[in-house]
Amino acid sequence: MLMRMNGITWERLRNILIGIVLFAGVTYNFSLAVINAKIFVVRPVTTYVVELVIYVACFTLGLFALDRKRAALVMSGLGFLVALTLIRFLMSFDFDPKFFRDALIAFAFLVLGAAYRGSLIRLFMGMSIVVTLVACFELVVPDVYGDIANPKSYFINSRGASTEGFWNEESSLYVSATRPNERNFLPGSNLPRASSVFIEPVTMGNYIIFFAAIVLTFWRWMSFSELLLSVAMIGFMIVASDGRLATGTCMLMVLLAPLLRRFDQRFGFLLFFAVLVSSWLLVWISDIHEYNQDTILGRIFFSVYSLGHLPLDSWLGLDVQASYRYFDSGIAYFITSQSVITVLVFLLTYSFLFIMPSHEGRVFKNMAIFAFALSLFVSNSYFSIKTSALWWFTCGYLWHWSPQASGMRSALRPAVVTVPGGVS
Repeated sequence: MLMRMNGITWERLRNILIGIVLFAGVTYNFSLAVINAKIFVVRPVTTYVVELVIYVACFTLGLFALDRKRAALVMSGLGFLVALTLIRFLMSFDFDPKFFRDALIAFAFLVLGAAYRGSLIRLFMGMSIVVTLVACFELVVPDVYGDIANPKSYFINSRGASTEGFWNEESSLYVSATRPNERNFLPGSNLPRASSVFIEPVTMGNYIIFFAAIVLTFWRWMSFSELLLSVAMIGFMIVASDGRLATGTCMLMVLLAPLLRRFDQRFGFLLFFAVLVSSWLLVWISDIHEYNQDTILGRIFFSVYSLGHLPLDSWLGLDVQASYRYFDSGIAYFITSQSVITVLVFLLTYSFLFIMPSHEGRVFKNMAIFAFALSLFVSNSYFSIKTSALWWFTCGYLWHWSPQASGMRSALRPAVVTVPGGVS
């Protein structure tokens, strides 16, 4: 009995630690921004050290929770990444650790999620409540939020952003938190675009998409009050962040949910290429020929145009500096920073080897690759730890989730399911 109690206590402690590490990975920039604004100047090296500690914590807590088959797949993936990075260095004699870090995020939070045995719904409901409350505070008193976090100063000091890039000299918020033109939602209100704990609106929009995918995947497991609160928070966050991509992606996920629920997970790569072809058709139908406006359609054109004009060394990931020309094109950034070989290996591995044992896992996996593909045509923000960590953590969790738990839905309320890894 004592050993069983000790086991339960350790599992709860591990779940708490995992939740803390995930939350730290998603929100550490907010904490550092407050430190930068109130205590001392945060330099780039500080952010590197914090991220390194987070990755070490992920692998320490998660790697040994995997069975041999899954551990072998993770280690093989890491080995491939290291080998390809070495080959590219030997061919170009250039190396940027940022690109290795972009790929490392996926492995780190995948294994962290695989070790989690708590309630996924409760975890992200709690996180969403925090995000919503901070966003409320930001909209009510934006000057106070700006004084506490001062995103402008943080990005200049820690990310090397230029002062000239912040067009609104009167605001201490992130450059895209205030638009030269009016908001899409609540025009004339003079409200900023909410950033919440992410300190910049783009990641706030990415979080909305992620949480919408969680709700669309697990709505049957949620009580009516949880579902109502979740939908209300998503609606509020969309309006608060004034997110165009978030709005469009959420609408598409809702419309395509019946298809994504039935789509064979082994053909996830087809969803990726379907978005690619659809983007090309959209540009062709729109008859747009130049990237002269920072709109979603303009960025899609830039992505399609970039793919058609990438030189061979960029396709092979041998021109390290090329990646920095494609921040507004995630797909071009993905290829130039990782190589087209890595992109293809990722798509095939994700589709055929990264198999989800439950229905919910398959649904979320399809939604993840769909949302990822959509985002790649307007920005490279999904390679940020603040966004990538959420998706890969959930994929890791669902990677180990027993399919038997899914079959018990009709018999038991999620709150009382005792199958290990159940979504309660």
